[in-house]
Amino acid sequence: MAAESITSKMQYTRVSYRILLIFSLFLVGCEMETDRLVIEDLGKEYRPLKEKLLQGLYHHIEEDDNVVGGNTSIRNMDAEHLVWKGNPNGNGYGYFQRNRDLGQVFTVPATHDVQLDALVLRTSRGDNAVMYGTPGAALYVVFYEVEKAKGQEIRINGNGTTKGDEATHGFDVQFNRADDYIEGVDYVFLHRSEGGIFPEIPPTTQFVYDKGDGKPFGEQEGHLRYFRCDLLNASELILEAGKQYAFMIGFSHPGEARGLALAIDSEVHTKEAAEFVRDGAGNIRWGIRREGNGRLPPTMTVGPTPPPDKEMYDLLVSESLFPPDHYETLTPTTNGYPDVDTYRTLQFYLELKKTIPKKGIATPE
Repeated sequence: MAAESITSKMQYTRVSYRILLIFSLFLVGCEMETDRLVIEDLGKEYRPLKEKLLQGLYHHIEEDDNVVGGNTSIRNMDAEHLVWKGNPNGNGYGYFQRNRDLGQVFTVPATHDVQLDALVLRTSRGDNAVMYGTPGAALYVVFYEVEKAKGQEIRINGNGTTKGDEATHGFDVQFNRADDYIEGVDYVFLHRSEGGIFPEIPPTTQFVYDKGDGKPFGEQEGHLRYFRCDLLNASELILEAGKQYAFMIGFSHPGEARGLALAIDSEVHTKEAAEFVRDGAGNIRWGIRREGNGRLPPTMTVGPTPPPDKEMYDLLVSESLFPPDHYETLTPTTNGYPDVDTYRTLQFYLELKKTIPKKGIATPE
């Protein structure tokens, strides 16, 4: 009887172990599937289905000339390939260009809950629209719920400058808005999708210019090109009607020449007083970013080349690199150096899997 009892217990243990192993493998498989992101090259033309879009959940820039012609980039360079900003005639110098993620705040219409299907973005007109280290690199997309911070109001901090003043920093310091940032906001993490491999889009090497005849000059295959970030399984979040959310995109790992400039427009280029950007429904919106280790402003030292002092050199490098798991440890912000994202809007399209009308609320035709 004792032997039978031991044998029975051993068989029970083996069965239990097998069940536990199968369950563990199932969980691992689910987790991998949940975190998966697929990125697809859409080419120069993008014609979304009307039923996939909803007002407030996309921002279309009708004319290519209205895409701001710079390098508003996501970047994740390794320490060996950071770019030194040493031009004394530039706005802010004596530091390494900082790694950066970018994103956008948006509001779901009050008439519907929505389920996400994909995020479509577009490259810029800049020479770094697609840097040579970007094709084949992995990216991630993270979503947040945006809430008013307890006991605070969401407001624009003019950073001590107002209508008609010069800004304290920014590429366009002649405009007082160039250093404004937003206060009173909490970004509540919802979900991160990883593993999206950027397509083999040809890298860009020059800017796109308008020579005045309505025809672009210098446009390459990588300029003004759409790409879709397909959200799968648990990444197809359901967002609630009337609530404010944000997405952010960045590179998963550092590397050489790992940069991607995104198509944007901006309301920073005015000498008017601070005022929120609004979507077609009148809801306020703004861009967001993360830079380096989060220190603002970064430590700077005067010089056309990096400092020879190792301690200072290492400090400057550490401030420009992302810390480990920065998507969990660095809070999004509109503030940055030299630029801010307060008045910047990405060209973006949140494609929807389905919309769920709210009961008792009239739905527009």
